[in-house]
Amino acid sequence: MNLVKKYIPLILVSSSVFSVCNGKVVAQNMSEGDKARWVGSFIGVEHTEIGASIYDAGVHLVSKVGGQAATIMLAGLLQGSKNPAAGRVADVVLDHFAEAYNKSGVGTWNQTMLRDHQSQLGGLILSKMDFLGTVHDITRLGSARMIMPLTNESKVDRDCYEDAMDVLDAVNEMQRSDLAWARIMFDATGKLPAGVLRGHTTALGSYDSCLQIHGRIPRNIVIGAMNKTSARYPREFSTKYCRATMTLDPSVFGSVDTHGIHPLLTLGLCLPDSCKAKDVEGILKLGYVGRSLGSGADATEVYCPEKQPIGEDTPALVAVIVLSIFGFLVLCGTLYELRQQYHESKRTELLKRKSENDHYDVIGKKASENDYTSINKAYVHDEPKTNGDVSHQNGGEGIQNGSTKVELPAGYMHHKEGDQTKLNGTANGKSAETDTNHFVTVDIRTKSNQGGDTAPRKRRDGTLGLFVKSFSILTNAPKLLSGKSGPGAITCLHGIRFFSISWIILGHTYNYGIVTNPGVMTTINFVDAIPMTQRFSYQAVVGAGYAVDTFYMISGMLLAFIQLKQMAKLKKDPEPGKVGYYVFYYYFHRFWRLTPMYMIILMIYTCLTTYLGDGPMWPKQIESAQNCRESWWTNLLYVNNLVLVDKQCMAWSWFLANDMQFYVVSIVILFFLTINIKLGSCFVFLLMSAGIVSAGVKEHKYNGSFFTMKSDGGAFWNNVYITPWCRVAAFCVGLFLGVIFYKKPKANLSRAKTFIGWSLAATIGFTLVYCTYSENKEDGVTWSREFRAVYESVGRPLWAACVAWVIAACHYGRGGIVNSILSWSGLVPLSRMSYAAYLVHPIMMMIYVFSKRNLVYLADFDVIYLFLGHIVMTFMASFVASLAFEAPFMALEKMIVGGRK
Repeated sequence: MNLVKKYIPLILVSSSVFSVCNGKVVAQNMSEGDKARWVGSFIGVEHTEIGASIYDAGVHLVSKVGGQAATIMLAGLLQGSKNPAAGRVADVVLDHFAEAYNKSGVGTWNQTMLRDHQSQLGGLILSKMDFLGTVHDITRLGSARMIMPLTNESKVDRDCYEDAMDVLDAVNEMQRSDLAWARIMFDATGKLPAGVLRGHTTALGSYDSCLQIHGRIPRNIVIGAMNKTSARYPREFSTKYCRATMTLDPSVFGSVDTHGIHPLLTLGLCLPDSCKAKDVEGILKLGYVGRSLGSGADATEVYCPEKQPIGEDTPALVAVIVLSIFGFLVLCGTLYELRQQYHESKRTELLKRKSENDHYDVIGKKASENDYTSINKAYVHDEPKTNGDVSHQNGGEGIQNGSTKVELPAGYMHHKEGDQTKLNGTANGKSAETDTNHFVTVDIRTKSNQGGDTAPRKRRDGTLGLFVKSFSILTNAPKLLSGKSGPGAITCLHGIRFFSISWIILGHTYNYGIVTNPGVMTTINFVDAIPMTQRFSYQAVVGAGYAVDTFYMISGMLLAFIQLKQMAKLKKDPEPGKVGYYVFYYYFHRFWRLTPMYMIILMIYTCLTTYLGDGPMWPKQIESAQNCRESWWTNLLYVNNLVLVDKQCMAWSWFLANDMQFYVVSIVILFFLTINIKLGSCFVFLLMSAGIVSAGVKEHKYNGSFFTMKSDGGAFWNNVYITPWCRVAAFCVGLFLGVIFYKKPKANLSRAKTFIGWSLAATIGFTLVYCTYSENKEDGVTWSREFRAVYESVGRPLWAACVAWVIAACHYGRGGIVNSILSWSGLVPLSRMSYAAYLVHPIMMMIYVFSKRNLVYLADFDVIYLFLGHIVMTFMASFVASLAFEAPFMALEKMIVGGRK
């Protein structure tokens, strides 16, 4: 024990001195005497061997635990200090070292062992020491205010500071029953996790537990060596959750390429509700904590979620009112149709009951007393005949209603003319009015009974009724969920749309919410996930951008296929009024088809997203939603891919801007195609060539790819990926396909052509998607600018051509099992909802990930589950959006334009 009391403190004090000297003394360059004299100058030890061994042990300790740890743990250790606090700290440290000494087994060593292992002695004892317990016991000797004193220059609210210090002091006494809340606060605060070097740099703590705590510090309680007797006690407060984030240097992960994603160190903090974000940032700069963090304190950003009540948020309130109006219209439309169906069923039931009780009356009875015109009952057979629609009897011919036939003279004239009775008969080829020698079997039925239908004639709705009924779920849901395609539809398009939007969702599963949160790393294994991108199979995720080109190609094909028919009719009768109306409807239909649901979802995303979730990873602001408050009008005008591209609203909506721009300029091409197919095709070819050249030139300049979008400051995204002149080539491929279908609605493809077409399409498509593996794999070869330019410019129209072949083969009867899958009726409703799915799926992803209470683990199985969940939730939300915002406006369009199209 004497060794502990005399030798170990000297080692520890010397290690503290080494820390203060910050490595300026180098042991290798000093002799034994110099070491002893250096130690002696600080602690008064004159013995050379002891001084040198203390020096070696001190160096070893500093190398083991670092200078800061030695300084924190051992400051004021000298027993001879006149500072009582330092003496108490020394007592605590010595008690813990004594315990560690006994556990180390050093007490059984002989003098030779001590002499031979002097430099390892301190490290061995230190390895047995309970550091956390030591720190805990030391901090109980005084208040946290000693470590983080408040100065006049500190920018911290006084109440926040006092509450925060009291919480820290209470944590040291959290075993007490009256301070149990402090134990919960400590538990709810994030702790530095294991696996930091593998990307686990986020310690969220317990968000929900933190928000449920109510703290209370009684009067006259002693915590932090202070008796709480001031007027501010007893003190009660609620708690709030805050998130402190510090940007790390990417080198912390070694040589791993993060592709421009800056690693963040995030710690969840459970704090008194008197503190605001700026107060917490100020506390982190106080005293020893501020000196330890250094410049990191200035770089630390704190965010404390404090949502504004929706009643005080005018845009959100307006959005709620608008959505309430739509909800009210849907409810009214549904109830209106339910009322109509109820009354129609009652009328049908009444008519059916009346029909069952009806009979043929005698001559002279008024026809108005039943639904049948009165006839001479003497001619009615006692046994009804129901064997046929048309029968010959006694040389006569008649029509029956399937239930009762009567025989009348061939020349019989019924008592009443009019619409209520339908009577028809001939005999021996003569007129029934002139031949009275034979009988004819006739059918007597009311107009409402024709065809055996007893339903009453439906009443026509007025304008208001049609408007309200446009929002009815009973009308819109069956249309939306029907598996039937329209007449002349290219049925394989349904499957292509669904699989294409699913491919886009797969690609975005790795993006939205996972790497788009600017305030926190949402993954637990970011570094371990990097090798996933280097695998051959992952190139299918990288290639998801080709699904967008598929939609462009389909858009061009349908445009040419449908509009060329309309223009051909217009060409035969080109009256100015008809031409003007055609141009008006051409643009009106497209704008009306896309815009209402688009703008409503944009409104929800801009005004209400912040109220749709919460959690420890919920961002301070969703950048693209915040941008909408300034640049929403660019989306309304479909120019958001060209104007204010650095402040894009709903960043994924660039696709719609391109599509609308292609549609706007295509009317000129359609005009030339109508005049002369060859002339128009030349214009299409020139436009496609211009798109290919533009994409190649731009890509050669910016040299970007899927993996550079986060690191190049938006150069590739803004100048290549989303610009119309770099994406128009795929649309032109669709125009060519539409022209082919217009000229050749039906065609017979030989087996040889079919085999060659499928082989080329499969080979080219597979190559385009997976050739990126040569660059993205581990130790892959970086593509040259020239090769990347060719790939970017030619790849997209080639992919569109591959999909165009699939559509053509299926349409011309050479699709085989592929056509059977793509044309499956179960995919038809999902295809109808693909537009809504494209609009809402990133919002669903962000809400889910940002609202999670734990981090995302990136592994194949986990991502598959995440992807499938996104698919299901996206289409559920798409169904609601289509039902409430898309289908009603399609019905209203018919009201506006009437029968003219």
